[in-house]
Amino acid sequence: METVKQDKQISSNYLAVNLRLLRKRRKLSQEELALQIGLNRGNIASYENGSAEPKISNLLRMAEFFEISLIDLAQRDLTEEATLKSLTRIHGLCPQERVKLEGLFQGALDFDQFLKGIYTCYSYKSKDLEKNSDDLPQVAKFLRSHFEQLHAAALKLSEQHLQLLRMCHTKEEKKEDL
Repeated sequence: METVKQDKQISSNYLAVNLRLLRKRRKLSQEELALQIGLNRGNIASYENGSAEPKISNLLRMAEFFEISLIDLAQRDLTEEATLKSLTRIHGLCPQERVKLEGLFQGALDFDQFLKGIYTCYSYKSKDLEKNSDDLPQVAKFLRSHFEQLHAAALKLSEQHLQLLRMCHTKEEKKEDL
C-alpha cells in the first residue's frame, strides 16, 4: 500500500514540475495557460504546486496543448533537456511514435495486398460460377453479391487509411527537413 502511495506521489510531483517547466518554456503565465486550455489560473497554480490533481479531461487538454503524451507529462522527469527534446513533438514525432507510424504504414500496405489477393482468388473461382449461374442456389448468389460489396467497402477504407498514413508520414518528413 505504501509503495502505491509513493508511486502516486512521484507521479504527481512529475506532473507539477513538468507543467511548470513546459509553461515557462512557452513563456506563458498561469493565467495565459489557463485561458488557452479552458481552465482558471487557480487550477493551474494548484496543479503546479501539487495541491490538486487534474481530471483526465484536463490532463488531456494540457498534453495536447504542449504536444506531449499523457505518460510523458505525468510520469517522466522532463527537467533534463535531452529527455524533453526526445519526447516532445515540437520538432515532429518522438522516436517511439515514428516507429509506430512506420509499423502502421507497413501493416496497411500488407492489408491492401491481402485484400487484392483475396479478390484475385474470388475472381478466379467466380469465373467457374458464372458458367453455371442459373444452377447456383439463391444463397450463393446472395453471398457473392455481399462479398463484392464488402470487398469494395474494405478497399475504400484501406485506401483512406493509407492516404491518412501517407499524409502523416509526409508531414513528419517535412518537419525533419526543417
